[in-house]
Amino acid sequence: MPVSPALIPALSARWAVFLLVLLSRSAAAQSVLVQGRVVDEQQRPVPYATVGLADGSGGTATNEVGEFSLRAPGLPQRLVVLSMGYARLQTEVREVGAPVVLVLQPSAVALPGITVRNPDKIAEELVQRAAAKLLRHARSVQYGKAFYRQKTRQNGEYREFFDAFYDVKFTNRAIEGWDLSESRYAFTPGGFTFSNFSSIIRRIPVFSRHPFREKLLVPLGPQPTRAFYFTLRSILRENGQETAVIDFAPRPEARKPAASGTLYIDRETAALRRQEQVLPLSTMLTFRMEPEYERVGDEFRLVSDFAPYADSLTRLAATRAEGTVVLRRPGARPDSTHVAAHLYFYQYTSRLPGHAYEDVGRHSRDLQQVMKKPYNPQFWLENEVLRASPIEQEVIRSFEGRHVFGRFQ
Repeated sequence: MPVSPALIPALSARWAVFLLVLLSRSAAAQSVLVQGRVVDEQQRPVPYATVGLADGSGGTATNEVGEFSLRAPGLPQRLVVLSMGYARLQTEVREVGAPVVLVLQPSAVALPGITVRNPDKIAEELVQRAAAKLLRHARSVQYGKAFYRQKTRQNGEYREFFDAFYDVKFTNRAIEGWDLSESRYAFTPGGFTFSNFSSIIRRIPVFSRHPFREKLLVPLGPQPTRAFYFTLRSILRENGQETAVIDFAPRPEARKPAASGTLYIDRETAALRRQEQVLPLSTMLTFRMEPEYERVGDEFRLVSDFAPYADSLTRLAATRAEGTVVLRRPGARPDSTHVAAHLYFYQYTSRLPGHAYEDVGRHSRDLQQVMKKPYNPQFWLENEVLRASPIEQEVIRSFEGRHVFGRFQ
């Protein structure tokens, strides 16, 4: 029977989708999944370590219990494992069988009182060099593909779970925009929900260009010693590279909310390798509570890791954020809500055609973006970048079984 011309485009589109599915399944079948654990010399798990292919074509990070899954194009394959405070590990995987166990050795640690004179002055000068370097390259734009995971527990029970893939535009100061690809979101009613928690990751800058305009003071920027104290805690040594571990805290005369924490800076190049910040969560978010509730606990921690690129520069590799809110009302036990998020760049790219890299404002809601696209459960069978921990796997199975993902109510 002849086919009507009006049906040809529809049939062609269906065949195109079918062929794409076949090709993706064929590629998955030809690749191998390497699974394992990263531990220290005492067999303790090393969470959030970077595990990547030696050629840089792919990577992942370990979960809270040190586990990872990494898809590779074939075997044998060389893996590189990096984690702050440990020596770099490079190993070869020849076959897929039992999960591999990768053991990291600690970096050598030198105390500042033994190795340098006037350690606090050394710390201040190094921070000023790092800030100047960031300011010089502030207009350099980067692009990459990132995986985001967010989870919320109330009194120990998981209530919210959010996974998403983003195409990201960013500088060495902040994430400037991103396009949502695939996502899954689930929540159960009651208590706090953090529908825009990712905005904190985007809004807190790595450094400040104009501190007097900022609502939050950060330790890197013009004249950092005016608002912060800096103390050289130690020096990490690994393969000829020295990383200064510098603690910072706001001065009493600081007039704005300010973070405290730790900077990890390369002593030779002044490249920023890690930034840890601690501050009240209420500095970033507004809480809406019933009148009888009182907020008695409010903590937020942000850790950003930076990977080397080009000549003595670094760029954002991953960001982890954790917040805890404790509420109390008369005659009742405290109510504790804990939210944790992890943004991980698994691939750097050039600017991709057809992408707007939308500037997501501070008042945007992740949930609003997620609801614009249908939930695709098949996609998540093979495309999880960060391996879920055993507890997370149980939570995901429970949400899937109750059809909570994609329900939004």
